[in-house]
Amino acid sequence: MSFGPVGMNSGMDINAMVGKIVDAERAPKQQRIYNEQIKIESSVSAYGRLRESLDTMKNLMASFRHENAFSARKVDTSDDAVVSATATTKAIAGRYSVDVLQLAQSHKVASDVFDRNEKFDEGKLRIAMGKRSFEVDVKQNSTLSDVVRGINSSSDNPGVRSSIINDVNGPRLIVASDHSGQENGVSMSVETTAPNNALKRLEYKTLEQRVSDLEKARATAQELLSPLTPQEQLVADRIAQRNIDAAKIVDKEIADATKQAASIVDPNAVKDVTPTNPISEKALAAAAKAGQTANQYIKPEDRIPGWTETASGTLLDSYWEPEPELDDKAREKSAEVPGWNNTASGTLTDSYVTPKEAQAALDQKLAAEQAVIAAAHQDEMDHIDAALAGGDMDDAQAKHAKMALLAPEQRDYLQRIEQAQNDLKMAQTSFDTYRGMSQVQAAQDSKVLLDGVAQLSSNNNVIEDAIDGVDLTLKGRTQPGKEASEIDIEYDRQGVREDIEQFVSAYNQFYQLSKELAAHDPVTGQAGPLAGDSIMRSADNKLRAVFSQSVEPAPQDLKSLTEFGITTTRQGALEINYEMLDRQINLNFNKLEDFFGGNKGFAKKVEDAIHGVTGSQGSLRTREQSLVERNYRLQDDQVKLDRRMEGLEDRTHAKFSAMQDSTSNMQAQLAGMMSALSR
Repeated sequence: MSFGPVGMNSGMDINAMVGKIVDAERAPKQQRIYNEQIKIESSVSAYGRLRESLDTMKNLMASFRHENAFSARKVDTSDDAVVSATATTKAIAGRYSVDVLQLAQSHKVASDVFDRNEKFDEGKLRIAMGKRSFEVDVKQNSTLSDVVRGINSSSDNPGVRSSIINDVNGPRLIVASDHSGQENGVSMSVETTAPNNALKRLEYKTLEQRVSDLEKARATAQELLSPLTPQEQLVADRIAQRNIDAAKIVDKEIADATKQAASIVDPNAVKDVTPTNPISEKALAAAAKAGQTANQYIKPEDRIPGWTETASGTLLDSYWEPEPELDDKAREKSAEVPGWNNTASGTLTDSYVTPKEAQAALDQKLAAEQAVIAAAHQDEMDHIDAALAGGDMDDAQAKHAKMALLAPEQRDYLQRIEQAQNDLKMAQTSFDTYRGMSQVQAAQDSKVLLDGVAQLSSNNNVIEDAIDGVDLTLKGRTQPGKEASEIDIEYDRQGVREDIEQFVSAYNQFYQLSKELAAHDPVTGQAGPLAGDSIMRSADNKLRAVFSQSVEPAPQDLKSLTEFGITTTRQGALEINYEMLDRQINLNFNKLEDFFGGNKGFAKKVEDAIHGVTGSQGSLRTREQSLVERNYRLQDDQVKLDRRMEGLEDRTHAKFSAMQDSTSNMQAQLAGMMSALSR
């Protein structure tokens, strides 16, 4: 049995006792800080809501003033599926008809089918989109997928994309421009030394381009053979231009003739043509026949309206029908030259050298020049030939050695002849045996007929400033037989009406919010976070002063809000008399800007009044800054309180520890005395 003091015979829970003492000391001071912080947070939140409401009203007025709401235009279209429009303040009000003749589209070409295991020899693929071009190096044994990756990953690619379509008969390469418009057409050429390189099948040249290349090579060759007189050159240029002009339309003529002939045989032949639904063989046969007869001579009675054999009169006698054919030489040339005009006449035509004539003449010219050179340098030539035969030289070295024997002007002339030969041969081969890409979709600009008079176009489907201040967005073609779409441009009266409604609504929201924040219920004692705060009354008084002021720049009958039917209710909110508002908007629209706009107008006065409250130097900002500073002081008070409580805890803990030590010593002494007495 222990005789020690009660509670002293065992260890005390010092931490619990110290905690209770410190909490009792902290509680009132901590509660004061918490209450202050909650009040500050509530006030800051309330001020934030108030500022947001006022700034909403201010921003509405600023937008109303700066965006020239009274100069804005409203655009309506009769067929939004064909065309839509946007208008700036420069647009003149009126009605316009828009006939969309065609939409802009990007260029797309496709190859013929390849073998699935096709490999290309080494070469270079040069691709152009309009005037911008880039090159893709194709390595030996490359596949179609390698070509696609090379095109799409090229850092110089201006906007050409390629892909592979897996036709039932094999893969096809598709190359398309990312940019629409006629000026962004795609062209592709191939450079390779391998004669049978399948890469040549990836070339894309229109018939016009192939004719133009052939004509350029022919003209260069003819200049080397026999320079033309100015009169002969004029004839040659005219013939060349006919060739090129014929090529420009031949693709369309072939397509139209094929489509027309095929449709006659089979009306559904050209509808929805796909790889799995081609034009019927019967239709194709008819189209081929149409193509064969397209260039046949047609008698005047078959092609001149009103022609009759019994017609008479001197004017009929003056009609000269050119002979359908020329002499034998002209007929022979016409078979070689694309687009040759069989009705051409004149002796100067004989001076025109066809590409095949030029090729043969170049061969003869080169052989003659080489024979002359060989005769002049017989010994040196024999020595070079012997070295070549003996293996001491290869072909390139032998050719270089022979060229070194010549004078610079001779060497230059032979090189020009050889280059002309190669160019002419390549152009002729390209024209005769073209196996490259074919066009899937033509590059074209959008075209519009405005008011049945003005023709407009663009390389995309947005025509900017089609009408002064009006941009057209084209969405579809005008259907044949259907009336052109109409666009109406007028003042945006409805937009102004909605802006005024938004302002009234914004003020009423502010007014309701201010009542809520300043509310005080005498029964329950509950009060809003800003009850008794004068800042809301100050803000409302400034706004109401603006509402009641006259705007001096405005006309006499439009100097206050009441002229628009905007008045204050008995409860304090604003309300709109829509009959008065609509009358002013419809009858005096051009005068409304004098009231609302400008630096002395109603909108600017509202902005200034609100800025005086919510601006950087406004009363609301001053209150918010004061609350922030109070919050900083409370944070300092919290730090000080925490430091004092830590000191109190340390001191109290030390006292209880000393007490416990003393008690332990007393108990030890008492136990010793009891032990001595018991003996």
